[in-house]
Formats: sequence, C-alpha cells, structure tokens
Amino acid sequence: MSLCREAVVSTQSTGELWNDDPYEYIRMKFDIFEDYVSPVAAALDLLEEVVTKRKNMLNPLLVWAAQILAMPQEQYNPRTKDGAMHLIGAVAEKLLRKTEYSSQLENMLLSHVFGDFTSSYGFLRARACWTIQRFAAVSFSKRENLKAGFEGVRVLLLTDKELPVQVEAAFALQSLLQKQPIAKDLLAPHVGPVIQKLLVSIKETENEDLTYVMQELIEKYSEDIHTVAVPLVTELVKTFIIMLEETVNEEETDTGEGNSYKTMTAMGILNTIQNLLSAVSQNQKIMPKVENILADLISTVLKGGIVDYYEEIFQMIQILTALRVSSVMWNVLFQMYEAFKNDGLDYFTDMMGALHNYTTVDSDKFLSNPQYIEIMYNISKTVLKSEESEDPQYNALKLVEVIIVNHRGKIDHMLHMFMALALDKLAQSVQTPELRAMALLVVVAAIWYDPVLAMHLLDKYKLPNSNESVVEQFFNQLFSDAEVFIGIHDKKVAVLALCELIMHPTAPKPFQQIADKLIPFFITLLKNLRLAYQLRKEEENEEEEEGEDEDDDEEADEELESEDDEWDDDNADYVAKLEEFDPSDMKGVFDLEHLECFDTILDDEETAPCEFNTFKKLLEFLLQNKGGHDVLMKCVDGDLQRDMQSLVEYADKENARKRSEMIEEAGGYNFENSFTVPSQFNFG
Repeated sequence: MSLCREAVVSTQSTGELWNDDPYEYIRMKFDIFEDYVSPVAAALDLLEEVVTKRKNMLNPLLVWAAQILAMPQEQYNPRTKDGAMHLIGAVAEKLLRKTEYSSQLENMLLSHVFGDFTSSYGFLRARACWTIQRFAAVSFSKRENLKAGFEGVRVLLLTDKELPVQVEAAFALQSLLQKQPIAKDLLAPHVGPVIQKLLVSIKETENEDLTYVMQELIEKYSEDIHTVAVPLVTELVKTFIIMLEETVNEEETDTGEGNSYKTMTAMGILNTIQNLLSAVSQNQKIMPKVENILADLISTVLKGGIVDYYEEIFQMIQILTALRVSSVMWNVLFQMYEAFKNDGLDYFTDMMGALHNYTTVDSDKFLSNPQYIEIMYNISKTVLKSEESEDPQYNALKLVEVIIVNHRGKIDHMLHMFMALALDKLAQSVQTPELRAMALLVVVAAIWYDPVLAMHLLDKYKLPNSNESVVEQFFNQLFSDAEVFIGIHDKKVAVLALCELIMHPTAPKPFQQIADKLIPFFITLLKNLRLAYQLRKEEENEEEEEGEDEDDDEEADEELESEDDEWDDDNADYVAKLEEFDPSDMKGVFDLEHLECFDTILDDEETAPCEFNTFKKLLEFLLQNKGGHDVLMKCVDGDLQRDMQSLVEYADKENARKRSEMIEEAGGYNFENSFTVPSQFNFG
C-alpha cells in the first residue's frame, strides 16, 4: 500500500512538465497508451485489485488519507494532499456503493475539495475538479452544496489561467451534467460562455475528450443552441481545418508523431458538428447558413482524398440532405462520386444514407438532371461488379430498388439497366440467400413499376451459356425463397408487385407451369407479414411502457419477463426464424435492420396501398375472371382456403380499425368492436 501512496504523489518532473509545456502534459495525461507505461496507472490498478479482493485494506488507506487531509494547511505538503485525493478518487466507485462511506462523501467534498478551487497551487485546483468527476454521483443533502461545487468548477473553466485546470474543470462539468439532474438548470444561464471557452480549449489542446464535453452540451441544450449554431459551426470548422493542415505538414516533414492524436481530435470535432446539425436540422433559417459553411469543409476532405474522415463527412452529408437538397448539396453529390471513383469504394456503405436522401427527398430535382441517376447507376454497378463483400453489394441492390420504386413511371429508359444489375447478380454464384433475395426484390420492384415493361425486359434477358427461359427460372427461385424475405418492406413489395402483374389487363401471365406455387407464395408472405406487424406493434407498445417507467428499470424488466405470449402452430416457424435471425452472424455482416430504414413510397402507411386489401382485390378479380381463377386455384386445398379467408377477414378488420382511428381523431365514435366481417368468399 505504501508503494501505491508513493507512486501517485506528483513528482518534480511532472510539475516541471506542467509549467514548461502544459500542452504536452495534457496530451500525456489523457493518452490511453501512456497508461501502459505509467507507474501511476500501474499503482492505481494494483490499488483497485487490493481493495477489491482484500476487505481489510480499504480502511487503512482511508485512515492515511484522512490524516493527510486533517493537517493544518501550513503543515501538509500540497503534493502529498494531491496524492491522498488521488487515492480516494481511485476507489470512488467502491465508496459510493457502500452506505458506511457514501454518507460521509458530501462532507468530505465540502471540507477538503471545494476549498481547493481557490488554491494557489494549480495542480490542487485540477485535482479538486478531478475529484468532482469521480464523485459526481454523490447524493447532496442540500441544493446549495451541489451548487457550490458546480459554481467552483464553472468558474475555474472560464477564468483559470492554467490550461490543465481548465481541462479538468470541463470534464468535471460534464460529469455533473450526467449525474446530477439539477446541473442542467444551473448551467443554463452560462451555456454560451462555456461553449465558447470549450472551443478555445479544443483549439489549444487538440484534446479529443473535450469534443465529447461539447457534444454533451449540445445534446443537453439542443433547444437553446440555435442562437449560437452559426458561429459555433464556423469556429469548429476553422479548428478542424487548422488541425488538418498541421497533420498534412507533419506528414510531409516526417514529424507526425502526434498525427493519430490530432486525427482522433479532428474526428471528435466532426462528430460534434454532426450533433449540432441534428439539433438544428429542423430550423430552415439556420440550416442554409450552416450548409454554406460546411460545404468548404466537405470539399476539402473529399477533393483531398482524406479517407480518415470519410465516414464522418458522409454522415454529415446525410444530415444536410435529410429534409431538403439545396444546389450546394447537389454539387456535393458530384464530389462524392469523384471520391468514390478514386478511393471511396471501401466507404460505399457509409455513403448509403446520403445517396438514399439524394434519390428520395426531392424526386423532381433528382430526375431533372440525367447525371444524377447516372451517378447512382454507376456507383451501384461498380460495387456489384467488384470483389467487395456481400454487405456493400446488398446496399447497392437496395439503392437500385429504392430508385425503381420511388420513381414509378419516370425512368423507363433506365429500367433495363437496373434490372440487368440484379439479373447479372442472380446469374452468378450468390453466397447467401439474403443477397439473392435482395436481387430478386429488385426485379420484383421493376414488375411493380411497370408489369408490361418489366416482363418484356425479363423475357429478353439471356442467361450466359443457357437457352432456358429466364422468366420461369426467376419465378421458381422467387417462390422457393419466400421465407428468406425477412423484412416487412420486402414481403410487401413482393405481394403488391405480383398482384399488380396478375390484375394488369395486358401484362403477360407466365403462370401456366408454376401456377400451383403462386397462391401458397401469397399466403406465406401475408401470414408472415401479419405476424411481423403484430410483433412490431407489441415492440412499440413495450418501448412506450419502458419510456413511461424509465425511472424504475428493474420493475419494467420484470414486467417484460412475465409476459407470456402464445402463438398458434401456424406462426411458430416464422417466430422461430425471427428469434434465430441475427444479422451479425451472417457472412458479410449484413445490417438488414438498418437497410429497412432506407424507406420508399411503399413504406408510408398513410399513402401506400395496403397489401392485404390488394390481395383481397386480387381474389375478387379472379372470381370475375374464371379462366385465371381456375388456373391459380386448382391446387388450393382446404387449409389454403381457410388461410385466404382469414387474410380477407384481417384486411377487413384493419380497414375498420383505420376508419375507427380516423373518426376517433376527428372527435367521433370508435365503432371497431361493433364491426361485423362482411360476406364470405367462396374459393371452391
């Protein structure tokens, strides 16, 4: 234990580094790699092990520390007191957990820490702030006591002349904001000056962790950040550009020992800008100004091929194009494409969110310039023809599908090219069923886009080294992969597209040889969809309940565990698939849930056609067209007839529910419970 005490006491060399080069002092103190060679870090690790595994060791440590702290100011060595506070802070978690200690912590802070906010020794002021970080979760008996500690930290951040003190004060402020609910109100009148000071500190120290403090402030005061958003972004961009130039200069002169340090801090700045953008994204007065400021930063990174920051830059572009795409951002699309061609293939999945916005947010503008859709085609083609893993290829096919669905009837001249991308992929040896299903979905989306044109193009497509009909092969593969369509969107598109094909007056009906598979395909998809909607609704309800009970997490968990949902045998297989389905286990690490966020016009519940109603219309259509009815229904047995009747009833109930909700929202009556399912279909 004596070795630990000696190791944590500040040495003369540490004090000299503080005075001679505070920037290097800060860099070393917050460099995690320094911990591997630091005797102080080793001593603290040993201390934690000792007090955890030997119960009789904590009290002697506290007795020694208490004796140091109890000494009159004129008798104690300031560096010894610093060491004592260091040791106490190192075991903070243990002290906070045990009532016998936690009840005394408030008095300890009042008596021995708060007073050091005004110490003549900078390292003691810094240690006081560090101690506040460690004990930020202390339960204060009086608001005045917490306020005193908070004010001490805030004043040091804003006024202390020594940089290490400012940095420790910033981290203490962050900890208080995280652990003390009233801290947000205490800081609110001073948030502007604090942000400005943090900007200066980030610029001077190039400390990555300070950018996280800034992000915390932006998150906590998102509603108040609008007034300082433009100057804040301006300063952050200036700081980033300065760091970028310094990094480039150091690389050119082979002196870039601190490049990784600067790079991480620069990434922190970009993340801070992203948080700021998210906070003000709805403000259309501010966003154009911010956008113009960021355009130069984006251009600098993309044109310079500085791939270290591509991920952050593409996320930034995604935020900037989420609600509107200005002329400035359309120009950025060309810069993204050039970056992709030069060295951005590895970052395609990071681009995907921005590319989705470009294709969906302003459809008319997207189609007004042929270069825009050509860029999307060329990017998708490059990814699909490359030897990339299947994750980027899945994203590329998703991008193609979104473009087809969202621009129905407007891209006839490109449809054959987009379909060929998917068909070429299907003709290859596709490793996973999920990627094959995505390629199938692109063709299915084309059928929904225009059944006549899509079937014509499908019939014209020639498989390499084969004379077989592509149409028949395609539908056979589609029907056999019904269970692979995991997402709600995929199943919905498949149902709508095939219903559209069958009911279209002039589209070819290629079902003579595969008619026995079509109705079972519909039934499988729609039953799985019904269950998927049910599961999603229950998940949403659970999230609402958790939000209401967030102050009592344990009780919420118990309620969730006690729920015992029962599913009928018909649903058991699909439930098992959903429970077993884990994208992280698949080759290529597919983020399928993330891809569901790349929505289309068919995912808008208010305007998109209902797949259950569409299927009901299909059945009505078949009853009126006896030839088609006989062909498609010839293999439908009693079980399938009952399934179809159940799906029709579900469609009617959903219609009644939606009408009831509309009337209820308008102040009328909710008549859902009085609704009677209309007449039965005769599928015999």
